Amino acid sequence: MRTYLSTRPYREWLWIASFTLACLLLIVLTGCDGRTEDAAASAALPPRPEAVAQAARDIKAGQHAAAEQALLAFLKENQGNYYAPEAEYLLGQAIAAQGHYEDGKSHLETAIDNANSRTLKALAMLGRADCNMALRKYSLASRQYHWLETMYRDVKAIPQDEVLFKLGMATKAAGCPETADYWFNQVIELYATGPYAAQAKTQNSKYNPPDPDAQPLVFSLEVSVFANEDKANAEAEALRAKGYRNIEVVATTRNSNPVFEVRMGRFQNRNEAVRAQTDAELAGLNTTIRPGAIEPLK
Repeated sequence: MRTYLSTRPYREWLWIASFTLACLLLIVLTGCDGRTEDAAASAALPPRPEAVAQAARDIKAGQHAAAEQALLAFLKENQGNYYAPEAEYLLGQAIAAQGHYEDGKSHLETAIDNANSRTLKALAMLGRADCNMALRKYSLASRQYHWLETMYRDVKAIPQDEVLFKLGMATKAAGCPETADYWFNQVIELYATGPYAAQAKTQNSKYNPPDPDAQPLVFSLEVSVFANEDKANAEAEALRAKGYRNIEVVATTRNSNPVFEVRMGRFQNRNEAVRAQTDAELAGLNTTIRPGAIEPLK
């Protein structure tokens, strides 16, 4: 039986191969995801108007009303200017900084629609999400922060730890504390030395349980349990000698009888503990996930 491939004329297959190669070259040279537009646009930009540059300096200095008036005057005379989208972004920021979030958001959305670079679009999106957060539109703000975290993480002008922290704050305010803790954990784990890590810990419920006398809930893997404390300590030492970390012997009770559990690891959520349990099973250890809140020895 002849295959479908053999029935095609040779020249047709040659044309298909050539066309495919041309498409691949086009993708490599120009990019198909829009991320090269900033570099292309910056190759021959018109000079930045002094009015826009001064407004940016005024906003940085906290002179928001002065920046607003200057930007309104600039946009009135320069709607078609290359820097008009940036002026709209700065105007939105200046207005929002004065507490007029709906008006500021309107200008930010204009900047998003007309932005001529990914950086400007991402900055305007962040400003819009901040406005919705201030307006207590928490679900909407969380979706917008999440979009930024997913689609614009390559934009260096957007601090990712700030976006993740604000995403956690928005989801927490929207009534999703477990999801919020996930994002706070991301800030703590990925940006431990950044400016938002400490703030994330103050908002993470695992670090701040409702009962001020309670210890933060953590998960661990129970490797074995003994009625004899010396045997439990010997098992713990054997695990440490093998290179396992965070090994501890926990005194508790079962059926009113004192026992000593040998536990391994400290995990902030059950998902992390499940992954560690899988690794332990591959190493030949049969473990049980235990919460950090334990019954005290009676």
